[in-house]
Amino acid sequence: MSRFFRRDNFSSSSDSESSGSSSDSDSSVNEVTQRPPASTSGARFSRAAFSSDDDSDDVKRVVKSPKQKQTEELVSMSRDIIKAVREDKWQAAAADFDKLRASAKKLSTILKGENMPRTFIRCLVVLEDSIEEKSKNKAELGKLSTTDARSFNQVKQRMRKYKDFDAQVSSERADPKGSDDEVDEGSEADSEEEQAAPAAASSSRGRAAPAPGKGKGRGKAAASDSESDSESESDSDEDSDADSSSEWGSESESDSDDDADAGAGFSRWLKKSPAKGGDVSKKAKKERPQRAAQPAAAAANKEEASEDEDDGFTTVGKRGKAVQGPVYSAEAINKFLTAYNSTRGRKGTDKKAAIAMLEKLLTYAANPLQKAKVLMALIAALFDDVPAASFMATDKWHKTQNSVNELLSVLESNRQVKVFETAEAHESDDDIKYSGEPISLRGSVIGFVDRLDDEFTKSLQNIDPHTPEYVERMRDTVPLYVTIVRAQHYFERCDLKDSICRIVLRRIEHLYYRTDQVNLHVEAAVADLPSQADSSIIPATAVGNMEAIIHSLCTYLYHNAEPLLRTRAMLMHIFNHALHKRYYVARDLMLMSHIQENVHQADVNTQVLYNRALAQLGLAAFRLGKIQESFDHTVELESSARQRELLAQGVSQQRTQQLSPSEELLQRQRQLPFHININLELLECVFLTSSMLLEIPYMASANANPEARRAPISRVFRRMLDFNERQVFLGPPENTRDYIMASAKALASGDWEAARDNIQEIKIWSLLPDCEEIKQMLAAKIQIEALRTYLFTYSSQFESVGLDDLSAMFGMNKNKIYPLLARMVYNGELQASLDEVSGVLVFNMANFEASSRLQQTALSLSNKVNSFADINERMFELKINGGQVPNERQQGNADHGGRQQGGERDGRQNQQRGGHRDGQRGSNNTGGNQGHHNRKDGGNAGGQRNGGGNRGGGRGRGQRRNNRR
Repeated sequence: MSRFFRRDNFSSSSDSESSGSSSDSDSSVNEVTQRPPASTSGARFSRAAFSSDDDSDDVKRVVKSPKQKQTEELVSMSRDIIKAVREDKWQAAAADFDKLRASAKKLSTILKGENMPRTFIRCLVVLEDSIEEKSKNKAELGKLSTTDARSFNQVKQRMRKYKDFDAQVSSERADPKGSDDEVDEGSEADSEEEQAAPAAASSSRGRAAPAPGKGKGRGKAAASDSESDSESESDSDEDSDADSSSEWGSESESDSDDDADAGAGFSRWLKKSPAKGGDVSKKAKKERPQRAAQPAAAAANKEEASEDEDDGFTTVGKRGKAVQGPVYSAEAINKFLTAYNSTRGRKGTDKKAAIAMLEKLLTYAANPLQKAKVLMALIAALFDDVPAASFMATDKWHKTQNSVNELLSVLESNRQVKVFETAEAHESDDDIKYSGEPISLRGSVIGFVDRLDDEFTKSLQNIDPHTPEYVERMRDTVPLYVTIVRAQHYFERCDLKDSICRIVLRRIEHLYYRTDQVNLHVEAAVADLPSQADSSIIPATAVGNMEAIIHSLCTYLYHNAEPLLRTRAMLMHIFNHALHKRYYVARDLMLMSHIQENVHQADVNTQVLYNRALAQLGLAAFRLGKIQESFDHTVELESSARQRELLAQGVSQQRTQQLSPSEELLQRQRQLPFHININLELLECVFLTSSMLLEIPYMASANANPEARRAPISRVFRRMLDFNERQVFLGPPENTRDYIMASAKALASGDWEAARDNIQEIKIWSLLPDCEEIKQMLAAKIQIEALRTYLFTYSSQFESVGLDDLSAMFGMNKNKIYPLLARMVYNGELQASLDEVSGVLVFNMANFEASSRLQQTALSLSNKVNSFADINERMFELKINGGQVPNERQQGNADHGGRQQGGERDGRQNQQRGGHRDGQRGSNNTGGNQGHHNRKDGGNAGGQRNGGGNRGGGRGRGQRRNNRR
C-alpha cells in the first residue's frame, strides 16, 4: 500500500508505532505487509488513524479568492490561445476567444481599474500581430483549411471591435518586458511551484514531528518505496523517463543519510535547482525522440534547420542515440529521386521539405544527365506546391522559370540528352558513369512551359489591374516569351511535331492582340538567342516584319496542327489583321474558313476567341467607314445581355438566372487578363453609332414603306430611342448613350450640324489610333444620312427640289449630291426623276404608293368611324332583341304562326324606317339609292356604302327585321 498512497498524511501515527532503531523499523514494515488486507485497511485508513495530537500540523484545504480564480482561468486560456495561434489552429483559438473575453470582463470588474495580467495582454498582442501577418501573406493564408480560414476571419472581425484594453496593449508594445517564450516559461514555473508548495509544507511538517532518533527506519522504507516506484515507472515508459528515473535513483542513493535527518515524504520530488556545470536549456529537455522514421526529404530539412538553430547541439533519438541525417552525394541521387517519386502525391507529404531536398541534390549533380533528372523533379515539385484554388506566388514563379531556363540550357548545351514524353523510363543506377552517349529521358518540357504560362495568366486574373502590382507583374511577359521561343527552338531541333504545334500556338497567343510596334520590341529580346539558327518556321526575310512573322507561325499550324489548333490559329490571325485595319483580308479569312458554321460545336475558349474576332472585325469595318458591315458584325454581341461572358471579360449577374458557386468559379477561371480585354464601352459606342446612321433614314422612309416601323433594323437602338422620347425632362448629355440619342434626334429633324457636334463630343473616340480620321468620316456620313432623311420626310410636300439648295443646306459638294440622288432613284427609294441639265430633282406624285400625311390621317379616321358605326348597330340590335342572338330569335318566331301578320305589319314599318335611314347614309356614295330600294322591297342586301360595295348579306335587313317581329 505504500506504493500507491501518500505517507505524509498518516506520518504521525505511523511514526508513533515505529521503533527508534533501523532493525525495529524493518520489522514493523514486515509486520505491515504480513497483516490481512481487511485489518490493514481498517486500522490504517479509519477516522481514528488520522485523528492524533498533531491535527494542527495536517495539510489544510487551500481557499482561493474570486480574484485568484479568475486570474488563473484567464492566464490559462491566454496560454491556450497563444499556443493555438502559433500552430495555426484558428478554430480552437476562435472557440477560446469568446470565453477569454467573458473571463476578462469579469476579472476587470473585480480588479476595478488595476492592470490585467501580462499573459492576457501578451495574448492580445500576439493575436493582432498574427492577424496582420496572415492578412499580408496571401500564400500562407491560402494554406489554411476551410474551417481554420473561416475561424481566422471570425477572430479578425472580433479583434477589430475589441478595444477594451488598447492602453495596456500599447504600453506592452512600447515596453515589452520579455518574449512570448519567457512569459510562458515563467507562468509554467509559477504553476509548478504552486503545485509543489502544499507537498513541501506537508513533508516539512512530517519531518518535524518525530524525534531526532526515530526517523531513520521510516526514511529507509520510503527510499525503498521510491526506488520501486521509479523502477515501475521506468519499465512502463522507458523511452520518455529513462533519464529522469536514473537521476532520481542516484539522488535516492546518495542522499539516504540526509533523509534520515530530514525525514521521509515528497521532499525528494520537489523541484531542485540544477548544478552549476550542468545547465541544459529547457527546450532541449523537452525534446523527445521520433517514434517513426521520417522520409529522407523531411530529415534533410530538419538537419538544415537544426544546423541553424541548435548551435552545436546534437539531435538524439531513442535510448539517447544520435540521429544520423541523410548523406548527399552524386552516387545517392538516384536513391533520393526514387524515394521522392514514391511519396509524391501522397497525403501528408511535406512538399517544402521535398523542394529543399531537391535543391540540395542539384548541387551534387555530377553530369548533365543527373542535372536534367533533378531539374525535372524540382520543377514538378514546385508546381505541386501550388494550392488548387489559388495561383503561384511571384517569387516561386520566378524560381520555377529559372529552373525551366536552366533545364533548357542543359538540353541546349548537351544535345545528346533528349527529353520527350514517349521515351522509356531511365532507371539505371550508374548515372555517375555517364560519359556523353546519346540518351533519352521521359519528361514533358512542353508541359512545364504550358503550366508556367497558365500560372502567369492566373496571377494576372487575380491581381487588381488598377494597381502598380499588375504593372510590375506585366514585366515578366518578355522573359516568359523568351522561354517559349527557346522551347520552340529545342522542339524544332528534336523534331517533336506535336510539341512544336503547341508551343507555336503559345507564341501566337502572346503576339496576336498586340500592335506591331509593341511586338517588335518583344521580338528584339529573342533576336540574339544562340538557338535562333535552329528555327526553320520563320524565314530570315521575315525578321523585323511582324505581319510576316505571325503569318509564318499561323501557316505552319495550318499545315501541321490538329483541327482545334488550326481553328484557334485562324481566329487569332483574323484578330491580328482586323487590329491593324486590314479588314478585307480578315473578312476573307473568316468567310473562306467557314468557322461560323461549326463554331457552336467548339469548346468554350474557342467560342470566346470567335466572339473576340467578330468584335474586332466590327471595329475594323467602322474605322474604314463600312457602317453596314460594322453593324452586321456587332449586332449579335450587342443584342445579348451577356457581353461580358461572351468575351470572357467578367461575370454579369442576371435577375432570372443565378449561377452556382462552381459555375461562377468556372466563369472566372475563363476570364482573360485585363490588358487583353476589348473596351466594351467603345464597342457599344460603335454599334449605337452604326445603328443611328442606318435606323434614322429607315424610320423616315415610312411614307414610302409602311412596314418600316414594324421591322426595325436595330431593336436595341429603337428601344433606347423610344425610352428617351418618353422622358418628360431631358438634361444635357452626360455619357455615350446620351450623346448618341441627342444626335439621333437632331438627325431625324434634319439638323445635321447638331448631330455632328454631339457625335464628336464623345470622348471614347480617343481610344482609337486614328481618332481624327474617324471624326471626319462620321461628319461626312452624318451629312449624307441627314440628306436622305430630309428627302424621305418631305418628299410628299415638294414637287421638285434643286441640287444647289440641297448643297447649301447640307454643306456638301454638288458633285457628291448628284451620285447620291441618282443611287436613291435607281434603287427605288425615291419616286422621282433627276434632271441633269437644270439640276433639279422632280418628284412623281402620281406614282407614290402613299399620299401625304393629311390624306393618310383622313383615311385612318374614316376607317375608325366605320368600325364605330358597325359596333353601334350591333349593340342596338342586341338591345331591341332583348339580348338574344338574331338567329335564336328567328328560330323562336317560326313556332308561332299566329303572330305572322302582326310581324309583317311591324316589319313593313321597320323596313320603311330602316330603309329611309340607310338610304340617307347611302346618299353619300353611288350605291345609296339602290340600297334604299333594296331595303324597302326586302331585297337581298343593304345599300352599298362607301363606293357601292356589297354589305354582305343573304337577306335584306328589312326582311330580317320583319321576320323577327
